[in-house]
Amino acid sequence: MKTALKLPNILPNSLEFGGMTTVEDTILFENGSVLDYLPSFETQAHTYFDDYGCVSNSFENGIQILIKRQIDSFSKKTQDWLKETFYKDGEPNFSNRDLIVLSGTVPNVGNSGDKVLKTAQEKGLIPQTLGDWDTSSRDTKNTIKNFYLYGRTKEAQIVADEWNKRIKITGEWAGRDKWKEASKRGVLQLYVNAWYLRNGKYYNPNGKHNHAVLMADYNNKILDSYKPEIKELESWNDAYYSALKINIEEKNMEKPKIENNTLIQLVEGIGGFGMYLDGKIYVDDTAKILASVIMRTGGELKGKIKALTQEQWDMFDKYNLKGEKL
Repeated sequence: MKTALKLPNILPNSLEFGGMTTVEDTILFENGSVLDYLPSFETQAHTYFDDYGCVSNSFENGIQILIKRQIDSFSKKTQDWLKETFYKDGEPNFSNRDLIVLSGTVPNVGNSGDKVLKTAQEKGLIPQTLGDWDTSSRDTKNTIKNFYLYGRTKEAQIVADEWNKRIKITGEWAGRDKWKEASKRGVLQLYVNAWYLRNGKYYNPNGKHNHAVLMADYNNKILDSYKPEIKELESWNDAYYSALKINIEEKNMEKPKIENNTLIQLVEGIGGFGMYLDGKIYVDDTAKILASVIMRTGGELKGKIKALTQEQWDMFDKYNLKGEKL
């Protein structure tokens, strides 16, 4: 198999599972299994070509799993909109082609998890019906060149904008030692070597990684965009060390409730720290902020640290420790 993967570029400011992030620490999948929420199988192997979109395909499979798992927790308006817009034959279904092309996937090269994540976060997602492609077509127009000759319609952009108003996608990087806990709290995109089979299980003989899949079950099972859909690895050591944990949440524009003397960390944009007190966030020299929080809490910081997104941070007035509004 030709490569369809570039390994992720994980930066120092990339979110890390288990670190200071705004992602809810909620158990979504008992025992790290998504087998009860699998999406309808879609292959990246077209009649005449491969689309090299395994990173986008597996990413959107993950979103579809999360929608099926979480939709009942969303507001009725968002539930109705998702079902009317993205559901087909009773299942959520997204346009793989849209994300493959817009994220800059290159035939014979592929793409990276960080780039696909960023594209989905910034440009939103659309339903398959607005960016469809018949992978089984025997029409002479079914070529890789025509597949990649794609641009969003105005109708599709309206839907993508509405998606971004309602749904937030987050991604955290998890080292292999944290996969067991991470797999309970989101879907994990893994990077593997396709495909070497031994005694019914797949293994990595040379330490290379050229394909993206999802973890289907923590017991070494993966969800693939080639048949068989469910494969079993000999060991998680056959996959790349870092996995992308994907989550979604319904956006809520209400001000977060924060207790006085809480240390606030801004985890987006330029980042930074502040202290919450009486409806305001005090921002000053970081050492002074930390000293103020420690003094006010007696050094007991348990339950007194909270991460905010840029959007949440901007909801509060900012003051320095002199009481001057910034």
